[in-house]
Amino acid sequence: MRVVLGFAFMLAWALYLGGSVAMELVWRPVQRYLPPGQVNVVCQRMGRRYRWIALASLAVAGGASALVLPRSRFTLSSAYGRTAWACAACWALLALGVMTMAWLAHPALHLRHDASLSGAELAAARQRTRRAIRRMDVLLRADIAVALVAVLLTVSLPSGGLL
Repeated sequence: MRVVLGFAFMLAWALYLGGSVAMELVWRPVQRYLPPGQVNVVCQRMGRRYRWIALASLAVAGGASALVLPRSRFTLSSAYGRTAWACAACWALLALGVMTMAWLAHPALHLRHDASLSGAELAAARQRTRRAIRRMDVLLRADIAVALVAVLLTVSLPSGGLL
């Protein structure tokens, strides 16, 4: 059972981190060469799909780790316990980040501008969209950094923990 849970755990982290890195290193550069309308539609679809993959991956990783990690070593007085709690904190930050991107940041990117807007109102709407894009970029990069830290901490657990 431990082998199956360990495999599910590693597969979940690989999917999560691979999806984040693919969004940053593959999708972001490709966007520059597509027409704006096409970017909007593809970005919406990819964001919706990634949301569910990311949440499922985090659920599997959290569930597998909850079933496999020994509870007796979860004290803050040991390096193993501190590292395990840091992993749990990273997991919670990642889950919160995915939910923030999925239900707050991502929808702000796809607001339709009313055709009756004046020039100044349209410019302000486009500025809000640019800010939303920057906010999404920051959130995605922070997500990748936290995921890398979580993986580093997790890998250190078999040898007694890093912290």
